[in-house]
Amino acid sequence: MNQSCQCPCGSNQFSTHGEPIVRFFCHCSICQEKYNAPFADVVLFKLGDVTVPDQAVAFGKYKRVAAIDRGICDHCHKPVMAKMGKDEKGYAFIAAQNFANPDALPESKMHVFYGTRTADIDDALPKYKNWFSSQLAFLKLLKAAG
Repeated sequence: MNQSCQCPCGSNQFSTHGEPIVRFFCHCSICQEKYNAPFADVVLFKLGDVTVPDQAVAFGKYKRVAAIDRGICDHCHKPVMAKMGKDEKGYAFIAAQNFANPDALPESKMHVFYGTRTADIDDALPKYKNWFSSQLAFLKLLKAAG
């Protein structure tokens, strides 16, 4: 699956190729702050399947342990993408709203960090409340994805 992506202002354009691993809703306090929303709708890819924007994106960690590097546009100061790890062993987290055609993305599979939610979500998706259960859910998905 090839998809065009960009930050909300369009200054940082990039693309994905390959299949997404999973789409999920993240309710962590950092996503709530960065997206100015109750949760972020996120699609996970292998990092090697994403052309990483490097022009005007500032990557930084917002927590020390088990943190992902969050890329923020230098122009609009909105999230571009986040990354964890490097090269073939890394992962990219991209907001569904940053895809040119979000309708082509798979359906969301779960809610993570649901314990820090600011609004209840009434759906049938699994809801993982804390860091440990959210990480365990990711590990199971990554193992299944091979």
